[in-house]
Amino acid sequence: MVYGALFAGFDAFQGVPLQQAMHPTVVGRYMAGIYVYNVSTCPMEAIHGRQSLLHNFLSAGVIGFVGVSRGMLGIPFLQNYHISNPPVAAFFVYGSIASAFSALGGKRL
Repeated sequence: MVYGALFAGFDAFQGVPLQQAMHPTVVGRYMAGIYVYNVSTCPMEAIHGRQSLLHNFLSAGVIGFVGVSRGMLGIPFLQNYHISNPPVAAFFVYGSIASAFSALGGKRL
């Protein structure tokens, strides 16, 4: 719950009006996104018996794919490029971001 409000606060610091950034719907979407990410990562770790940054890559990639397919997310770093298949690009961008943070957190392949 705290991280949903924290991410919405980041929106406010980036110039989104405070009333819009801290709207319960926006905070709820961030909370739901974090929940879905964790819920999709944990079973993979339980099945394999260990943590792996590939689990984080797949979880974040699927969330990025679905989010872009439904028009709920944008693709970081690729706003100004013509992309023939945006959901697939989102899969790799979101997955790569999650993998990088996982590697910084000490997870291995």
